[in-house]
Amino acid sequence: MADKFIHIKGARVNNLKNIDLKIPRDKLVVITGVSGSGKSSLAFDTLFAEGQRRFAESLSSFARQFLGRMNKPAVDYITGIPPAIAIGQRVHSRNSRSTVASSSEIYDYLRLLYAKIGRTYSPISGKEVTCDTSKSISDYAIALGEENTALILADIEWHEDGKVEKLLDLKQEGFVRVASSEGAIFRIDEILKNLGDFEQMELYLLVDRIIISDNEEIRSRLLDSVQTAFVQGNGRIALFSNGVFKEFSNIFESDGIVFERPAEHMFSYNNPIGACPNCGGFGKVMGIDESLVIPDPSLSVYEGAVACWRGETMSRFLNDFIMESVQTGFPIHKPYNKLSQQEKMILWEGEKGSTAITPFFKWIESKRYKIQFNYMLSRYSGKTTCRLCNGTRLKEQARWVKIGGKDITELMQMQVGDLAKHFEALMPGSQSGIELDQYDYSIASR
Repeated sequence: MADKFIHIKGARVNNLKNIDLKIPRDKLVVITGVSGSGKSSLAFDTLFAEGQRRFAESLSSFARQFLGRMNKPAVDYITGIPPAIAIGQRVHSRNSRSTVASSSEIYDYLRLLYAKIGRTYSPISGKEVTCDTSKSISDYAIALGEENTALILADIEWHEDGKVEKLLDLKQEGFVRVASSEGAIFRIDEILKNLGDFEQMELYLLVDRIIISDNEEIRSRLLDSVQTAFVQGNGRIALFSNGVFKEFSNIFESDGIVFERPAEHMFSYNNPIGACPNCGGFGKVMGIDESLVIPDPSLSVYEGAVACWRGETMSRFLNDFIMESVQTGFPIHKPYNKLSQQEKMILWEGEKGSTAITPFFKWIESKRYKIQFNYMLSRYSGKTTCRLCNGTRLKEQARWVKIGGKDITELMQMQVGDLAKHFEALMPGSQSGIELDQYDYSIASR
């Protein structure tokens, strides 16, 4: 009959003082006690160690050679013990980039969510960045009404010196006509014979002429023709129908900037695609430490808040900054910890040619071959927040993608309770107007 208990006799590991006990098998057993009473010594260093050692002894000599030496715990004997497994008491993260969000997998779901339904906004105008698709253009053409003839045009980039070669290439590819923005159609052969008559005319490659009808065959033909036009026009096409000329583009751009389309790796600071190029995704860089430069934030600049501008030699930089504050509008009598972000920028970065902390240290660095300047530079250096990403670890493009008005870095700075409320507001059925799926439920549950 199998033993119903694990019998321990004379356990003397660490804080255990020659104890004897019986532990029921196949039961949930809790070991409790004050700190230092020997809980871990009993559970890990005695029970687990002996169970693991005996299991290893049951293996072949070939298998045991790959295992490290396992010492027998200090105990008279243990009977009835089965093979043992244990979860380590402490989880030591070897990745200095790890956060609570990444360890709990919340961040993985957030990356997927932002890649799937995130909307990109231009940093210049604040408008949402959009582009046209084959389906949206086909829907537009169908909406113009049945029996209308639609011209699908590719916006060809013509070069003055190579216009003839381009027309010949298009003809060789099987295209025979071009059209103007007014809907006039010309054969390529006709243009080649009378090139001078068309020099001032803006021409588009005619990909297809379709009589609009809302049926599956016409929709399929529209999709194919629009896709072909996108390829020929390098992402830019036009549609002429019923006297209306309208241009479209599938290039993800706005305000003169071509944006990256949201993708999972864009939001990963462990991937070069998404990591800040300055700090490499750590959020910290070696540089001038703000806490060393401003040791007492309750002081104002006038009272000597900037430590590196104290003393007989360096005080001239403080005097210059105070003199320039009339033009810059910097409040020299305001405590540092009450300065706005813009006011701190004036103090740290300044304007071209003005006195500020960052240009000051650049000047110090240029003189570091002198021992006193090298010492001063090292005195104020340390790990500091990356100024390019402001400690968010991600490149700037990732912060242009938002859901519910917030980018992914703003969510990472929220308290857990506030983050839960934020996602409750985005749930289906809320007034946010954003449709979320299983990702949102997974985030909320975590």
